[in-house]
Amino acid sequence: MKKLTSLFLLAILVCSCASETEKGVLDDIATVYDADTSYSKSFVSNTSEKRKTFNVVIQNSAMIDTLKPTVTTANSALMVYDALTSEEKENYTDIEVFLINAKKDTASFYYPMTALAPISKKAKVHRQFSDAIVNNNFEALNTINKAVEIPADFAIGLENGIKQFEADNGSLNGYYTFGIAEERDQIGTIYQYQAYLLFANGTKINYLVVVDATAGNDQLVGFKFFSRN
Repeated sequence: MKKLTSLFLLAILVCSCASETEKGVLDDIATVYDADTSYSKSFVSNTSEKRKTFNVVIQNSAMIDTLKPTVTTANSALMVYDALTSEEKENYTDIEVFLINAKKDTASFYYPMTALAPISKKAKVHRQFSDAIVNNNFEALNTINKAVEIPADFAIGLENGIKQFEADNGSLNGYYTFGIAEERDQIGTIYQYQAYLLFANGTKINYLVVVDATAGNDQLVGFKFFSRN
């Protein structure tokens, strides 16, 4: 009986191991929020609920204390979703993110895989926008599907603005997405992707990219850059 129990426990441990993909995205989350991260996997199966969950814990981060929990957890869940292979996505019904702040208070939100899929698709507009800036390929911005309210020559103004940021802060090293919010405005539901540009001297410039949430309309509807962080 003792031997059978040991084998059963071993099976649980093997099932709970993180793949290299899962370990890698935990490191990515830790980098974005300058945090400690850990994970677990949980399984619920009863008459009212069946869940297979990948759990992420984020703590010891000054940054998460300054943001709305829904913004941080949504982004972290999407980071995990985007990192998983197609086969790995089939292993889970949802991703749950736990935030532990400086006061040791815990907030948690879970995101079904079916809800993350459309947000991931819309995020391609944000990545296209951000990659063009970081790669100094501003002409690529003209290929983005954008709302008519955005000026046709917006890429020129944006390029000039980034050049000024670099003159003040050194070369642009990359961008990091730290938040996602679902909002409503006069056009309807929108997704707001919140990120920062990181420059050589350590300066962070926050910005957001706004995408129409309507299914089938992956359109850039706005963007905004803020003062240095």
